[in-house]
Amino acid sequence: MPGRLDGKTAIVTGAATGIGSATARLFLAEGARVFAADIKEPGDALAAALTENGGRMCFHQLDVRSEEAWSAGLARCVEELGPPDVLVNNAGALGSGKPVHEETLDGMTAAFESNVLGMFLGMKTVVPGMIERGGGAIVNVSSVWGWSGVENNAAYQTSKGAAVMLSKNAGVTYAPHNIRVNCLLPGYIDTPMSRGVTEDEARMLVDFTPLGRRAEPHEVAPMILFLASDEASFVAAGNYMVDGGMAAL
Repeated sequence: MPGRLDGKTAIVTGAATGIGSATARLFLAEGARVFAADIKEPGDALAAALTENGGRMCFHQLDVRSEEAWSAGLARCVEELGPPDVLVNNAGALGSGKPVHEETLDGMTAAFESNVLGMFLGMKTVVPGMIERGGGAIVNVSSVWGWSGVENNAAYQTSKGAAVMLSKNAGVTYAPHNIRVNCLLPGYIDTPMSRGVTEDEARMLVDFTPLGRRAEPHEVAPMILFLASDEASFVAAGNYMVDGGMAAL
């Protein structure tokens, strides 16, 4: 059977581990050529996929906070795999966990650089080519905490909320160009970033999840695949939870 992304080239950021790695590998299985990007070195699962699929996947070390790095990354993607039909802005940072009155300007700035400006630069870099070619799909990964309120971690939650609105703005702006921009809001997922929380925070997150557990990255990737695929041809400027019911509370 044909893959759901046959003939398409996809850029996936934050691809070294976690949701990004699961997404890059699922895209590959569904026929895409995958430009996997991360500031970190690939984890074991992605490294194995790179070894087995060198002709259809490449890894690029990319700092999403740098406009020059994005330009260089796009140039390499076009040269080796073709112009991108899909962009998954998955890279992000957790933040310090501090409330507003304890957070620093540097801490707030760092969260916005990773979680909002990196997403902005990714879209700014690929959208002109998508317009020229007549369309594309962009999936921006925010967080359920960009939608629902929670105490502390003001920098993370505020930046993820901004990512939701940035996605909505881009979704409305570029829909006339047949570029579908959607936002994914994961809940408590077992990723290297989420493992940075304390035991008490982990228990709280499970308690806040009606399904009563955290998810694995492979449980999130299929929603990203759907939004990136032609099956979602009438899905634009939306927000989609993969949170075990957390946002409903």
